[in-house]
Amino acid sequence: MDIELLENETILKGLRFPHKVGKVTQVLIAEGEISCIVDFFSYTLKAPSMAIFFPGQVIESIEASDSFRGFGMVTTEAFTDSLNLPVSFQERLSYKSNHFYSLNQEGLQAFENCYSMVKSVMSREDQPYKEEIIRHLFSAYYYGLGYYVHNAQRQKSVMTGQQEICEKFISLVSEHFKTQREIGFYADKLCMTNKYLSSLLKQETGMTALEWIEKYVVLYAKGCLSSTSMTVQEISDDLGFPSQSVFGKYFKRVEGLSPKAYRQSLDTQE
Repeated sequence: MDIELLENETILKGLRFPHKVGKVTQVLIAEGEISCIVDFFSYTLKAPSMAIFFPGQVIESIEASDSFRGFGMVTTEAFTDSLNLPVSFQERLSYKSNHFYSLNQEGLQAFENCYSMVKSVMSREDQPYKEEIIRHLFSAYYYGLGYYVHNAQRQKSVMTGQQEICEKFISLVSEHFKTQREIGFYADKLCMTNKYLSSLLKQETGMTALEWIEKYVVLYAKGCLSSTSMTVQEISDDLGFPSQSVFGKYFKRVEGLSPKAYRQSLDTQE
């Protein structure tokens, strides 16, 4: 089946960073806390809470307190589609700008019970209705998750107008960075000049619009180099560069070394 269950050690030590997320990955923090960097932003989650990582995002690091206890589930889009959830419900679950949620103990216990039941059923080789049972369990799980996602999206923003613009810009970059690397595209979307957008971003985040775009492209490439078997040519094609040579020069200008050298440097760190 298109499901993988994660234990403590897998969550903390089973990934090579930076890690490009390939499937929807959910991590529940039952005890203690974890800190992570996702697409340049740092987050700290204290129990009880949940993190959802989406395909295409890049996790730069995960660190946990000594008291951390958690579990997780990895599912493919094909599996989620097979549950036949309402379209509006699936859209809420894929709302990427808010993928960290606080839980109460009751909610955590419900998710933990679901995880335990799925784990038990998956271990039963003699169960003829294994797949059907797991699909029903996950349907119940996702409807429970939808409750927290819906409530989180209803909360009013406490950001300033400038911070909201920065968030919109970064959201646009995460959506279009493979095809759009010119500032003008994003400035037009946000109805402002290139100069004002870059100035605002520099003031609020310390990086200009172009620096954000370049860092995002290279971070994605680094995730592919470190956690997939994609060749440099395949990564170049995935990012829409006209040639591997152009991609290599772009990567080296931003990162300081070529894609090949970066991948080799990872091997020397192990």
